Amino acid sequence: MPAFREASTIDDKLSLMTESGISRVGAATGVVSVVVTFVGFGVHGALPTDTTAEAVEIYVKGVSASQAGIGNYLELLGYLLFLAFAAYLYAVGRAGATNSLHWLNVLGLAAAITYIAVSAFAIAGQVVMVNWAKAGADPKTVLGAYMLDSAAFTLSFEIAALFLLAVGILLWTRPIALRLIGASGMLVGLVLFVTGLISTASIQSSSSQIGYMVFSLWTVVVGIYLLIRPAPITRAA
Repeated sequence: MPAFREASTIDDKLSLMTESGISRVGAATGVVSVVVTFVGFGVHGALPTDTTAEAVEIYVKGVSASQAGIGNYLELLGYLLFLAFAAYLYAVGRAGATNSLHWLNVLGLAAAITYIAVSAFAIAGQVVMVNWAKAGADPKTVLGAYMLDSAAFTLSFEIAALFLLAVGILLWTRPIALRLIGASGMLVGLVLFVTGLISTASIQSSSSQIGYMVFSLWTVVVGIYLLIRPAPITRAA
């Protein structure tokens, strides 16, 4: 019997170590997603701040088609890594949530998937804008592609806010550290919703950049914390 108990204890420790390692991988995807996304931004360069044909033309002249393609490809990779982070938060939420709150977990993951899909549409708009311009398309047509990209970007904030709200409510029922993550997530969700609304109402507004930076900062901070203090990702029997 003592030998059996010792073997069982060793198995439990190995199981915890494995779960801890997998949890850290999930947390790391959040940090890496932001890094890769901003590397993509750096490759394809800052998009025009003015929604005019002249501003778009200046941007297109300063970037090659391959540069825009690679930059946007990396940017999309960053968003896909964020999807992995969202799935990780789904596991964290499921591990400690009651069955009655599971619908919020599903809602959060569905919102994250939709957010990535809309963001991918916006990224495709950037590639189309550059390629159309390089092919000699009418400047107003190219401007239309850029405005579609901008609209999709700001509208995605509403979806990301829903993701943060669902995750925040779930984590609010957990221990104090996860509760703080949930509360900060709901606050960032509010910032995203407001800045997205302002930027959608006025395409010239730069408030969307503020919202996106706050969201990115939250993702990095949460990812780093959960790397240091990995959260349980399996439900107790």
